[in-house]
Amino acid sequence: MKRPSKLKEAFLEGYNTVGLAGAAALSAALLNPLPILGALVVEAAYLLFVPDSKWFEKRLAVKYDQEVIDRRRKLRDQVFPTLGASVQARFSRLETVRNQIGGQTLDGRLIFREVLRKLDYLLEKFLLFASKETQFENYLRSVLDEVKHGPITPPPVQKRPGKKIVFQIEDMTERDEWIQDTVGMISEKYTDEINNIDELLQKDANLHNQAVLEKRKEVLQRRSQYVVRMGEILINLGHQLSLMEDTFGLINDEIRARSPEQVLADIDDVVFQTDNLTETLADVAPFDVMPLEAGARKLYNAPNEK
Repeated sequence: MKRPSKLKEAFLEGYNTVGLAGAAALSAALLNPLPILGALVVEAAYLLFVPDSKWFEKRLAVKYDQEVIDRRRKLRDQVFPTLGASVQARFSRLETVRNQIGGQTLDGRLIFREVLRKLDYLLEKFLLFASKETQFENYLRSVLDEVKHGPITPPPVQKRPGKKIVFQIEDMTERDEWIQDTVGMISEKYTDEINNIDELLQKDANLHNQAVLEKRKEVLQRRSQYVVRMGEILINLGHQLSLMEDTFGLINDEIRARSPEQVLADIDDVVFQTDNLTETLADVAPFDVMPLEAGARKLYNAPNEK
């Protein structure tokens, strides 16, 4: 999705709409068409020259930059309490790198703004993916606890408002091994239960009992498949977060030596993979809308040409 054209943006500027409304009100009060006619002449000249001016382009860039900052601040306030200190520090470093890159691209060219917009897009995705990573990791831990001890409900934990218990394994290799081992233990438990159900099905001739057992077997098979998929996505999320961090470092290196078009091509590859992972997450939990997800791609497109 693209942003409105610069012509539309210029027309919708507050000072322009207020001026037109004022001229229309004055004409109505004086019963004289001259004020509104004069305003329309000025408006035509305004829309002819201003939208393509460097002044207006810079004004739009500042406006969009503030929208991005406000949006990310709001998302950060929502997500940060659910993340561990190390992930928070990783995100803060990425913001610092993004600001360093922004300080090196101050000539205002559209292509540089597009580079910065896509870095901002990846920053937001980093927060969203980190939130999902924590959610899925805690889910695996809860299922593992369930298959070990049964689906009991623990007493509520007293903790400070806005804080959540977060489990984290920082070493990537150790983390992937933990995920694979956890998924393996859960799947093995489900397999054992399914085998027990198969034995019961052979012994129990009651049709009603068989129907219940068949349904339970189906549920366990689906749960096993879901846990396996959660594990695969969780591993992918961890590597995607690391890829984003590596990309920010690469862009910070390249921005001094390569053309913005070459830099943008490197970012586009990561954005493409990020969008694919976003679609995968939507397939897993289509009703679990990630915070501020709607409209993200629209905001992070650079302003259109007229």
